[in-house]
Amino acid sequence: MSMNFWARMTAASLAGVAFSAIPLSPVSAWSEETHMTTGAIAYDDLVKNNPATITALEEILKAHPHYDKLAGYAEGFKGEEKTRVMFQWLARWPDDINGTEYEHRDWHYELRVVHGRTWLWPFRNGNATLGFDESFRLLADKSAPLKDRAIAISWLMHLTGDIQQPLHAGHQMTNVFWATDEAGSLSFVRKAEEGEPTDLHNYWDKILDVANADGKVFGEATSRAWATPLQTLWPRTRINGLTYEGTPQEQFENWLTESMHLARLVAYTGTYLSATAEQESAPVVTPREIRVAEELSKQRVATGGYRIADVLRLAVR
Repeated sequence: MSMNFWARMTAASLAGVAFSAIPLSPVSAWSEETHMTTGAIAYDDLVKNNPATITALEEILKAHPHYDKLAGYAEGFKGEEKTRVMFQWLARWPDDINGTEYEHRDWHYELRVVHGRTWLWPFRNGNATLGFDESFRLLADKSAPLKDRAIAISWLMHLTGDIQQPLHAGHQMTNVFWATDEAGSLSFVRKAEEGEPTDLHNYWDKILDVANADGKVFGEATSRAWATPLQTLWPRTRINGLTYEGTPQEQFENWLTESMHLARLVAYTGTYLSATAEQESAPVVTPREIRVAEELSKQRVATGGYRIADVLRLAVR
């Protein structure tokens, strides 16, 4: 079942489940480094509230096909710190394995048109729900091969984080972007008058990125900067609607709907609606719009971390 299962899932995804009729360019969600932040928050939350879940996950993870590589990132760390670092890299793993047998490009998003011709394309593009459902089923199935369950841990962490990003649940279809702007990846803005243009998708993905001393964004700099402060700024008790009634699969649908509304109410308003297909004419986003996007992203990243913890706890209970 192990290798064949993931191959079958790729085939099912490509068959166009969930009305994925318009092909999209590959889109990532939060930057890999921000995904690492959600992994750190999830780990901290489980250590505090459900340490037995950590123990169960550690045993399953030993069967992960890239376990040695993941452990290598935590070289020099011991005990809880080692596991915490591994959790950070697990959360980004589905972005790191593109081009391999384990990838599922269309699992990272499930988009609805939230601005423009909403009447023309009422369908969804992407199969995040399929990916979440199958990954949860595998991890929760104690009779499933450990390798499949270990892979499912990574996907559950990643997809739960992915769909907190508004542009993984909504995009626009207009006269300019007649086949959608592909989750914002085709529409450009600038953060400053002389700044480089960036597509809307990357604008949201990288908004909390922190560079290392060499100026490059890689590794744990972002999670070191944000994981603990975000738990202080956005503790569980401050987040309204953190959990919903129903199964994990039903909750995932609610999370998608949240992000879809945030795409409509925030990501596709104001200057963002003037985003251009040509980089050279990209408009400048206002300081207020940047602040709103940053603060919303902080809340969504913290929310993603807590929800990852909840999903993992429910899957291995």
